[in-house]
This record gives sequence, C-alpha cells and structure tokens, in this order.
Amino acid sequence: MKLKFLYLIFLLLSCKNDKKAILLADREAPLGWIYLKIYDDKSFEFISQGMVRDKNIYQGTYEFKNDTLYFKYKDSIPKAGSKAIINNGFIGYLNGSYPESIQIKLNHLSNKN
Repeated sequence: MKLKFLYLIFLLLSCKNDKKAILLADREAPLGWIYLKIYDDKSFEFISQGMVRDKNIYQGTYEFKNDTLYFKYKDSIPKAGSKAIINNGFIGYLNGSYPESIQIKLNHLSNKN
C-alpha cells in the first residue's frame, strides 16, 4: 500500500514538469527530415535527421515577436540560421547559409509581448 502511494505521488510530481509542444513543423529533406519543435516553456529543438542513423539536435530557447522567431542555441547553430519568420503556414529561416523553409503542422504559439 505504501509503495502504491509513493508511486502515485511520484507520478503526480513528474507530470507537473512536462513541457507541451505548441508548434510543430517539418519537411522532408533529400536524405532525411528537418523538424522544429517549440515548447510552452520557451524551449525548442531543431532536428536534422538522416535516412539511416545520423541525427543532429540543436536545442535552446526562443523569443517570438510579431511574426518573427529568434532562436538562442545552447551550443552550435545549424546552417538554417537563428532567425525565422512565420508566413502562410510555413517557417522561413532568414539568416542561414541556405534558405530553409518548413511547413507548420501544429501552431498554438501566441504572440505575448
């Protein structure tokens, strides 16, 4: 009985810190996929995944102003860049070494300045 009670408390406490995805976007790349996941705790993951095993995950925090996303990466910055604009159901990166555009699949991002 005590074990069940402790398990219930642990479960309730662990659920409290779960982050929720509020924006999901992706596109098929020539040899894999590009994913963007933005969470309600101001964190994000930009994932570049190959067809076999290679997977690069870039994490950090973001700021959203008007229609523009500003990404602050923890470590390295992907070639897509660190600034993007939301337009017509797509996220277009503006300052990368190549023009990246990914389609939005879920958008509950609100613009609270």
